[in-house]
Amino acid sequence: MHPSQDITLTPEQIKVVESPLAHYVVTAVAGSGKTTTLAHRIVYLLSQGHDARRILILMFNKAAKTDFAAKLRRIGNHHSRLPEVRTFHAMGYRLYQRFIQEGQLRPFNKQILSDKEIDFHIWRMLNQILDSEALKDAKRNKKDYVEAGHQFIESVKNGLLSPQQTLYDLDLSDKFGFLPQLFDVFESWRKHNARISYTDMLYDTVIAIQQNPSLEKLVSNKMDIVLVDEYQDTNDLQHALLSYIAGDRAKVTVVGDPDQTIYEFRGAKPEYIINGFSQQFPGTQKLNLSYSFRYGHCVSLLANHLISHNSGRQALLCKSHESNPSTRVEVHKSKDDPKTVIDILSGTPSQDLSQYAILTRVWSQTVGIELALLEAGINYHMDGYPGVFHSNEAQSICALLELACGHFKTMSTEQRALKLDLLFHFPHVGLPDTQIKAFCHTLAQHDSNWGQLTKEAIPEDIKRIQAIKLERLARALNALENKPQPLAATFASYFNETELYEGIRSLSLSHDHAEEKVASIQGIARFLAQHKLSLEDTLKLFIKLQQDSEQHNHKTKKTDTVQLSTIHRAKGLEWKQVIIPGLNNKTLPYTYKDEMLSKALLESERRLLYVAMTRAKECLHLLIPEDVSNSKAQISRFQHELNIPQSTALGSALDSKQIEVALGKPSRITRQYAEELRCTLVASDMASENTSTSSAIWFANTVKHVVLGLGWVKEESGNAFSVEFEDKELRTFSKETADRFFTVLD
Repeated sequence: MHPSQDITLTPEQIKVVESPLAHYVVTAVAGSGKTTTLAHRIVYLLSQGHDARRILILMFNKAAKTDFAAKLRRIGNHHSRLPEVRTFHAMGYRLYQRFIQEGQLRPFNKQILSDKEIDFHIWRMLNQILDSEALKDAKRNKKDYVEAGHQFIESVKNGLLSPQQTLYDLDLSDKFGFLPQLFDVFESWRKHNARISYTDMLYDTVIAIQQNPSLEKLVSNKMDIVLVDEYQDTNDLQHALLSYIAGDRAKVTVVGDPDQTIYEFRGAKPEYIINGFSQQFPGTQKLNLSYSFRYGHCVSLLANHLISHNSGRQALLCKSHESNPSTRVEVHKSKDDPKTVIDILSGTPSQDLSQYAILTRVWSQTVGIELALLEAGINYHMDGYPGVFHSNEAQSICALLELACGHFKTMSTEQRALKLDLLFHFPHVGLPDTQIKAFCHTLAQHDSNWGQLTKEAIPEDIKRIQAIKLERLARALNALENKPQPLAATFASYFNETELYEGIRSLSLSHDHAEEKVASIQGIARFLAQHKLSLEDTLKLFIKLQQDSEQHNHKTKKTDTVQLSTIHRAKGLEWKQVIIPGLNNKTLPYTYKDEMLSKALLESERRLLYVAMTRAKECLHLLIPEDVSNSKAQISRFQHELNIPQSTALGSALDSKQIEVALGKPSRITRQYAEELRCTLVASDMASENTSTSSAIWFANTVKHVVLGLGWVKEESGNAFSVEFEDKELRTFSKETADRFFTVLD
C-alpha cells in the first residue's frame, strides 16, 4: 500500500506525493497543508527505494526545520533512516567547513557575528569614513544611519551584485553615496578578523565557487533529490547555492506561494517561483495545492478577489476545503481604530485572548492600540518591538507635559537636564550632542524661564539654521511654561512652533523612518487628546500607562494575551480571530504623505493584505473608514478590490451548503469560484455588486477624459492619481475633481 493511501489526502495532494521523479514547482495556497504533503512525498520516495542519504530537504529557518523534521518522523516512523532536514544557513555552514578543509576559505571565529555586533562596527566605521558634515548628521540620526548601512550590506550579499550596482538599483538619494565605501571597509575588517555572519555562511561559499569553479565539483551532483519549502522567499544568493547543489543530477521540487512574497526587502523575488526556476531547470512540471484547510469560503473569496488584481502571477484560485468550518467576516466602520479594537475584544475571557491577533501594516499603527489595551487592562504581547514607552517620542511627549504642568520646577538639577535634553532633540536643534548636554546642564541650574534663558544663551558662532532652531525651541519652551492651554492646543502650539514634523523628516535618512516617527507622535497625541482631560490629569494618565506597561512586560504570559504584530512577522502563523486595522488609503496600501504608489509597490502591498487575511480561521475583522461619503479619497482601493458584498454573500451561501445562489452582476472570480464548487449562480436584482466604491475613478484600469480621451491609470497617492494617455504622456489629477472629467471604461 502506498503511504498516501492509508490517510486522507486530497487528489491534488496525492498527485504531489506520488508523481514520478522530475523537477516540480508546487504552488500552494495559504493553509494548504503543504508541509504535511511534502512529508508524505518524502516517505513515498523512500518506499520507492530512494536512498535517504541522497535526499536533501531545505527550509528557510530553524523553526520551520524543527517543525518539518518532527512531522517527517511522525509520518515516516516505519523507516529506519530519514533524510536530513537543513536550513539554507546550515547548508552553507557545512560547505564553508569543507572549503576550509580544501584550503579555499580561511578558518573563521566560531562566534558568529550578531546583528548587534554588526551595528556596533558599522557605527565605528561610519565615524571613520564620513566627512565632518555628514558625520554631524549621522550623530543626530545614529539609528537611521546604522540601519541603512546594515540593510545595504545585506542587500549587496543577498543580490550577489557589486556595491555600486546595488546602490544604483536601490535608487537611493545622494545622501547615501557613502554606502559602497562602507561595504568595502566592513568586508575588509570582517576578513581580516575572520568573522562571519549567518548571511556570510552562504555569501562566502557562493563567492568562493564563483571565483574558483573547480569547487563546484565538491558541491554539485551529490544529491538525487532536493526539496525546498517557502521558495517564494528565495533571493539571488539562495537560488545560486541551490543551483550549485543540484547540478545536473538532482531532481528539485520547490514549494511556495508567489502571492505570499512579502520579504522583498530581504531580496525575495516572486519571479523565481513563477518562471525563474523553470528557466534554470528545464522540463519543470507545475503542480498545485489549491485547497486551504484553514479558513472558510468568505476569506478565500476575499483573498481571490484581491490578489487577482496583481499581474504576472499564476492565476491559481484558492478554495476552502469542504471540511473547513465557516469563517465570519466582520466589517467594522471605524472612526477610531484603537477604540474599535477594544470594542471587539471587550468581554473576552483572559484565557481566550491568545486566540486573537491584531495585525498592522507598520509598527506606528500599534501605538494607539497599545495605549488603548493598557488602559482597558487587556493583556497583549509584541514580538520584535519594545513598545511605545521605549521610544524617544513617548519620553519627549512626557517631558513636554511635565514642563507644561510646572513639574520642572520641583525636579533635581540632573533630572531637569535630562528632560531638557529630550526636548532639545524633539526635534533635534542641530548642535553636536556634547554641546546640547552642556547647554541643558547650564539651563538646569535654573528653576524657571528656560525658554528665555535658551534664547539668551544662543551662541553667536553657530550656523544660522541652528540658531533658528534654537529660537523656535525657546519660543515653544516659553509658551509651555508661561501660557497654559488645553491639551490639543498645547500639542499644536509646540509641534507648529518647533516645526517638529518637518524637522524629523529633514533629518531622517529615509521616508519610512521619518513617517514612522511622525505617525507614532500623532498616535500618542491623538490618544491623549481624545480623553479631553486637563494637562495635569493627562500627565497622570500617561505616567500610569507607562507604569502599567512596565508591570505588564514583567508579569504577562503569552498564553493569555492578544498578539500585537505587524503583518510581516505574522507570516506562517494562524489565529482563530484576526483583526486588521487601518484598511484605508493611507495605510493599506501604505503611502508616504502624497507619494505616488508604483505598480510594483502596489502589488507588494496587495500581497501583504492577502497574507494578513489568510491568517484567520474563525473570524476576520476588517476596520474601514466610518464615513467616506464626503471623501472617496479615504477609501482603500483594496476595499473595492476585495468585493466584500459578493465574497461574503457567496461564501455564506456555500458555508450553508447551498447549491444555488442569487447574485447580481457576479464578478469573474465569483463565477469561477462558484463553478469550481459546483454552485449555480442565478440572476438577481439584489445589489451584491461592489456598489460602495465602484465609482472611484482611480480604482479603474481604463478611463476616458472629457478632453484628453482614452487613458490608463498608472499610479495613485493619497490625494491624486496619474493617467497615461494615448500620446504616452503621464498626467496627474486630483481625486477631489476626478468625477467631473473622467468616466470608467472597465
